[in-house]
Amino acid sequence: MIDILNRVLRVLDLLLEWVVVVLMISLVAIVALQFVDRHFIDTGIAAPDQYARVALVWLTFIGFAVAVRAAVNIRVDLIDAHLPAKVRFVLEMAFDALLVVLLVVLVPGSWRLIVIGKDQELLGTVFSAAVPAAGVLISFVLMLLFVGTRLIVRLMGHELQKPREL
Repeated sequence: MIDILNRVLRVLDLLLEWVVVVLMISLVAIVALQFVDRHFIDTGIAAPDQYARVALVWLTFIGFAVAVRAAVNIRVDLIDAHLPAKVRFVLEMAFDALLVVLLVVLVPGSWRLIVIGKDQELLGTVFSAAVPAAGVLISFVLMLLFVGTRLIVRLMGHELQKPREL
């Protein structure tokens, strides 16, 4: 069971890596085209800054989901290094449980952002305000999946395989 779960998570890790790569390439291309448009020739792209913002929102939140999957959440670990292993384990479990509660609250809220934003046009683009909100929702769902799975597997006395480092 744990092996199958690790394989599924590995496929999801690879998919997320490619999503991050595509988002980074698109962000660099948009910013480069904006530079060319402003200083050299008219590229015909309307509102490249809006496209860059959408890509940046997606990149930020998907990147945060990747960090949560790798268990490298931002936190102060000054005291953790001096605690016994069992206390650190209990703290990790407590933080994961709190994060699950937070994400359970945030997922419906981000869905409401999509519903509200679907009719709000991002000026100069083909997107509505629901597009960046969708990146937020997807990242929250991914984080809930990652943290919830990690919490359940740890409660069963096992550990998930860590994703490979980029």
